[in-house]
Amino acid sequence: MPRQGHSPFLGDLPPPGTFTVPEYNNGGAPIATLEQEGTEYIAPRRPAITLPRLRWTQILAISIFCFALNFHWTALGIIILPSQVFKIAGDATKGTALAYVLVPGAFVSLFANPLFGMLSDRTHGRLAAWGRRRPYILFGTLVNVLGLIWMAASHDIPTLTLAYVLVQFSSNAAQAPFHALLPDMVPEGQRGLVSGIMGLLAITGTIGGVIVAGLFVAASKPLPEYQLGLWLTYGIIIAVLVPLMLVTLISVRERMGASAQLETQEVEKNAGAPVQDASLEQPRRLSWIQKIPRSTKINVLSTLVVAAVVWGIMALWNGLHSSGLQISSEFQQVILEVVITIGLLRLFDFNPRRDPDFAWVLLTRLVMMLGIFTIQAYLQYYLHDVVGASNPEQQATNFVIIVALTSLISAPAAGWLSDRFGRKRIVYFSGGFMALVGLVFVLAHSLVIALAAGAIFGLGYGAYQSVDWALVVDVLPSHRNYARDMGIWNISLSLPQVIAPVIGGPIIDSFTRSGNSVAGYQAIFIMAIVYCLIGTVTVRYIRGVKR
Repeated sequence: MPRQGHSPFLGDLPPPGTFTVPEYNNGGAPIATLEQEGTEYIAPRRPAITLPRLRWTQILAISIFCFALNFHWTALGIIILPSQVFKIAGDATKGTALAYVLVPGAFVSLFANPLFGMLSDRTHGRLAAWGRRRPYILFGTLVNVLGLIWMAASHDIPTLTLAYVLVQFSSNAAQAPFHALLPDMVPEGQRGLVSGIMGLLAITGTIGGVIVAGLFVAASKPLPEYQLGLWLTYGIIIAVLVPLMLVTLISVRERMGASAQLETQEVEKNAGAPVQDASLEQPRRLSWIQKIPRSTKINVLSTLVVAAVVWGIMALWNGLHSSGLQISSEFQQVILEVVITIGLLRLFDFNPRRDPDFAWVLLTRLVMMLGIFTIQAYLQYYLHDVVGASNPEQQATNFVIIVALTSLISAPAAGWLSDRFGRKRIVYFSGGFMALVGLVFVLAHSLVIALAAGAIFGLGYGAYQSVDWALVVDVLPSHRNYARDMGIWNISLSLPQVIAPVIGGPIIDSFTRSGNSVAGYQAIFIMAIVYCLIGTVTVRYIRGVKR
């Protein structure tokens, strides 16, 4: 990286906490206005955005909602949902039933996150009187609370699935604008520090979530006692989520952020533009469907056509090979969701050729999260079926606590180190450690060894969490569309939640029915190893992050 304040290509850069936004021509391409005179370059005039350094109290207040979100999702994903599904569906079909619940919700998050991010970016005028981000965070969280209450009251798989879809939709409506708050408010020199603090809060939220859920939720309890503990756990999640959301909303001063400064500059620029002659014919008002760009309509239609064609080909294959090799419904689901995800990425202006670094960050996070979710989704079942734990919910809690405690060591240290020695080296370290844990799960079936492996996993997981956010903020394509781009980035978190259970659940159930459940878990943990190792390779291709 060049030294701070100087670039060999642009000469002197703005002071720390300041960044510039490139001007664009009518076609959307950056205007190439650099002129060469010998060895000197003259930079084009660009609007400068100055972000003041944040105090510790400001950083904590803005980031504290991250604790609540991780408390919420860790309790749901690791303890509550696997336990609820096991209690409803039984042992024989728990893997497939869990995938049935998880996949639709994860699929909804694929489009909800970038959609609400884009809406947040485009909120102007009176609608933005309270800020671009805060209204979405508030209302998304309140609807999320209703979804959690519905989940607690669910007594069958379809109802639980619908309630979980609502929770995913509403939570992502709040998450995308929240994640955009941070690049909006945090100057470049503090990104590694803030990313480390977010990682720290995420880890402590993880500890809190599994401790609370592990204390009150156990499928071995009689049904009335189990339901009482379930309601109590959901109530505690709500009691954590709402107050910490309010702390973040009250603490944020959006008018000081980058988006607000850009909007002010655009208003001032338009104020100096010539006033249109009132005698000229005014353009007719368009209906809402006419306001949708033609390219958007074509993209939506082409995605639906491609998905229909792919589904038709798979159905035709199964019809012609009724007694031979069949394409399973789970595999069909993955293929169709990947096709729709590609369409969504195009819809939200994701262009790997134009923004290759952003694309490599997405791919790196996707495969790393595939490794993490493959282990996380079936940890409780692994402890029950392979290790032989009598109380798998409690042992899963112990595992996550150990992971979190060692993450507390690596996360802040890795965030600080990444500002000085580079983000990529931290990803190499974290991917290697998490792959090692997958190998331990493949070879050893002892509870003591599994819990010890949790300590190793925590070192890698904490290090990755600490640089994950800083890595993407370093390569965001557009300062004008923070929330949309952060929503696209979150697709790399949502898609693994679709793929991991759809692949892992049927594999585990298939081996369980054949009487060799251990081999099923070995297969999915080998896949987790491969995912983590791929992530350590793809990060090398991010050229905008030198180290």
